[in-house]
Amino acid sequence: MATGDAKPDPVPARSPDSPARRFVPFDEARATILARAASLLMPTEFVPIDEALGRTLRENLVASEPSPRFANSAMDGFAVRSVDVASAGPDAPVSLRVVETVPAGRVATLTIGKGEAIRLMTGAAMPEGADAVLPVEQTVGGQAPVVQALASVAAGEHVRAAGEDFAAGTVLVSPGRVIDPSVIGILATLGHPDAEVSMLPRVAVISTGDELVAPGAALGPGQIHDSNTHTIRAMIRAAGCEPGPCWHVLDDAEAVATAIGRVAEHCEAIITLGGVSAGDFDPVKQALPALGDVELWRVGMRPGQPQAFGTVRGKLFFGLPGNPVSSAVVFEMLVRPALWTLLGRSVLDRPSVRAVLGDAVVSKVGRRDFLRVTLEELSPEESLALGVAYRARLTGTQSSGAFSSVLTADGLAMVPDDKPAADRGEVLTVASTFLPRGVHPRGPSK
Repeated sequence: MATGDAKPDPVPARSPDSPARRFVPFDEARATILARAASLLMPTEFVPIDEALGRTLRENLVASEPSPRFANSAMDGFAVRSVDVASAGPDAPVSLRVVETVPAGRVATLTIGKGEAIRLMTGAAMPEGADAVLPVEQTVGGQAPVVQALASVAAGEHVRAAGEDFAAGTVLVSPGRVIDPSVIGILATLGHPDAEVSMLPRVAVISTGDELVAPGAALGPGQIHDSNTHTIRAMIRAAGCEPGPCWHVLDDAEAVATAIGRVAEHCEAIITLGGVSAGDFDPVKQALPALGDVELWRVGMRPGQPQAFGTVRGKLFFGLPGNPVSSAVVFEMLVRPALWTLLGRSVLDRPSVRAVLGDAVVSKVGRRDFLRVTLEELSPEESLALGVAYRARLTGTQSSGAFSSVLTADGLAMVPDDKPAADRGEVLTVASTFLPRGVHPRGPSK
């Protein structure tokens, strides 16, 4: 838990109409959040390449020289002049004089002349005079001064040409990419011992609620275990960020304002859980006038309509609903893209698929529904007829308090804002798993 002496302004007395709540369409909410996050881009740091996996690259990786730097043998064999072995075959071997042996990491001291060969190991530089490599499997001998060629090779065969992979000046990786093993391989190929990456934003979590008890503690009457805090902290880490200070405060507006003021000194983003709905005792809502540039929203989405967003002392602030599914969906669809924007990532959305809906659902014009669904792979015949590869089925009740619907979900099927319902058989986009586990179809539907 963070400490500090910073205190917010006193919380004003609550009035029934303050603070006001504004309806915001989902796309407007997302655009506003991402624009604010883009203005608070994280600074960079250099980390050793062996510690860079999963970080966000913030530099252009440009080749200063070609790769390979020099023509080299693609396999163990003999550097030859292709014209010398043009007639070679199993029944008509051609004798060549072996004048030198060159392992990888060394270069030949001789130039190949007519009827000569130089024994090469994979990766060894091609010697002057040679234009092809004869694989050792197509020869007999070779340890003695003479090798028998049993096959012909064309000019350039089994040779990696200089610049075959990329030329000098090639931009290989642009800023904003998440560093995976292939990017680390490119960094090493270019001779970079470290990578310039975004510093990790620290994200504080403050949960509110008199009814919440930590896992492992005994439950009293009317109490429940605090699942939200641990879920959201895990989602922060899964998003490639650093969980920061974590506080649990009771339903007291002044205590909430104090906690927010203190954690703001130790993080780049703040998430509160609960206390932003329409109730009389929602402490985050009542603390807002003392926090800074924060607005109460009714976002056009389900689950997760009641929210707050803004900045507190220059740090991103997200007031999430208290229901566990609502907070997870809002994090996935709005908070995670904002954190990825802070990191400077070039891609903010997870991969999506199109799927035919297996269950009819009621929605509402002006609201975007995010349905927890599993994906079933269609038979080839169904896929051809419907033009999609999957059927999306609801994971069960879509109640914002039923967290098991998240546990079994492959992703979120999105019902567009302009539709009052989605019928069985309608094709929807399914995107954004709650955790980066990807799509795991349950098998062909029956």
